[in-house]
Amino acid sequence: MSIRTSISISFILFSLLACSGPSSGDKSSKQHSQEKSSSAPSVKQKKKAPAKGLESDSIARTFLLEYGAENPERSLLVETDFGTIEILLNENTPLHRANMIYLIKEYQYFNGTWFHRVSPGHVIQAGNNDELSLQSLRKKIGSYELSPEAINQNYHVYGSVAMARDYKGNPDKKSDPFEFYITLGQKYSDGQLNAMEEEYGIQLNDEQRRLYKEQGGSPHLDQEHTVIGKVVSGMSTVEKIAKVKTDKGEWPLKNIPIKIKIKK
Repeated sequence: MSIRTSISISFILFSLLACSGPSSGDKSSKQHSQEKSSSAPSVKQKKKAPAKGLESDSIARTFLLEYGAENPERSLLVETDFGTIEILLNENTPLHRANMIYLIKEYQYFNGTWFHRVSPGHVIQAGNNDELSLQSLRKKIGSYELSPEAINQNYHVYGSVAMARDYKGNPDKKSDPFEFYITLGQKYSDGQLNAMEEEYGIQLNDEQRRLYKEQGGSPHLDQEHTVIGKVVSGMSTVEKIAKVKTDKGEWPLKNIPIKIKIKK
């Protein structure tokens, strides 16, 4: 074989390799890029409220349960001119817990509301005032109610926290999402509990009877409202608020503004 023939064959082989090389390399590069892209972790987006607010009970329920899974806080601090009240929210009322955390974190809803109802020896109720700006905020958040939770398990013992509700046209006992109350009540004897059962047409189990004899509370409210938590410190503050002067509608003569924040 001559040198010229050898050079020609070498040139042809080089040309063939040169033509196939980049194509194979590009394909491998693309596959590697695709593999990297498909294996990259996605960024989880935090749950945001619907733009038009929580327009219905079903929309609110779905949204709040998802929001609650992302926001597990349970401890609240209620600040007043009378002192601070610490509340621990129940784990077995996830919808109501999520609702409270949502209102506080996303809207600072309770800041500037009042303890607007004081019923001595019974309850003090918060989450409202007489300002038009609050009603506008409620409309922005949405028109919804919360289905009852654990009403056969959580009781209205002294210091319990529960949600207010409308009694008219509300056979399902759905909660108002914006207003809560703290239970006071009293301790009862067996005779008094028997009389209460007859008066309200209720039947108390052994656990309820024990709790209301030892701790006190308002047994006639059981199974009527959702109990969402309990006061773990600051009942002395609750007692002070319960002694303020009110009008005939149990509205304090002097406003009792509050702020609520999540305890770190």
